[in-house]
Amino acid sequence: MTEDILLQLMVEVEKADPIDYADLPFDDDALRVLACKLIAERSTELESSGMSQDALLATLWASTAKLVLENIVLNARLLTLQGLPDDARALIDRIARQSRGGV
Repeated sequence: MTEDILLQLMVEVEKADPIDYADLPFDDDALRVLACKLIAERSTELESSGMSQDALLATLWASTAKLVLENIVLNARLLTLQGLPDDARALIDRIARQSRGGV
């Protein structure tokens, strides 16, 4: 997976689920490029490691799950630090309902 293709795909995905960069003092496009560069490098490492396709997919899904968990935790932590612990719990409840699962 090249950085350019990954960037194009990410931009398309972000159209349906935009990221709120708020007023962070960073260039959004530069952050996208950096993220794609890191993932493309990781992809190249994994692909050249000799892992089987099943192991490669399992590693990528596990990495994705970790990132989703980290995102949920960071959002909940931010809400809690803003004095909104009930909103943090509501966020987790909403995500659980959307996934047709529960927490």
